[in-house]
Amino acid sequence: NIKNPTISKVKTKSTTELVTGKKTTSLSFPVSLIYKETLSLDGKNEIPEGTEIQGEIISENLPNFHTVSAQTFDDHQKMQLLQTVRSTFEQLDFPEQRLKIGDEFSIDRTTFLPMERSEIETVITTSYKLISIEKELATFNLTQTYRMTPEFMDNTFAGNGQGTGEMYFDINNSIISGYTMNTEINMNKKFSYFEFNLKTKNEFSQSTSLVTK
Repeated sequence: NIKNPTISKVKTKSTTELVTGKKTTSLSFPVSLIYKETLSLDGKNEIPEGTEIQGEIISENLPNFHTVSAQTFDDHQKMQLLQTVRSTFEQLDFPEQRLKIGDEFSIDRTTFLPMERSEIETVITTSYKLISIEKELATFNLTQTYRMTPEFMDNTFAGNGQGTGEMYFDINNSIISGYTMNTEINMNKKFSYFEFNLKTKNEFSQSTSLVTK
């Protein structure tokens, strides 16, 4: 059998601006997430400056993003970016409870990874621990685990992952002003004539400022 070890490293640093507009009704108002800068490991600006994801906020719910404006992106790239932003904000759907220093809670998120005409169900569990509150800024330590289950249970696939990071929550404005996550994902797939091994290291960092127009 031929073994094919593959190791990849992805590092992304983004600076975004969350812009809210005037209320269109008594319960909703427009919101836009604007990318100011997104640098990858090789220094390239992967998301064009000025790329805008538009949506709305209804009542006290999280933003619902629906449209991407990016001059150099095709429809597939726009959809990928929209799904990424939606997935990021889904992680912010925190339980409605008061927290004190040292309290923890966890959120599960399920995604599906296509592989060899089937899918790998991946459940990402993110745990949040409140470690400090200073000047209306709450700091959380984050841990992540990845549980991967193939659609067909034939023992030819194994995968797992873990991650650590930090999150900074602006209490006055109810937004995440900073977020970092370092993850490592391992996957192994046995085929008829070779074995595929993949190890991916990801470093993600994002900062957001709030602008009201």
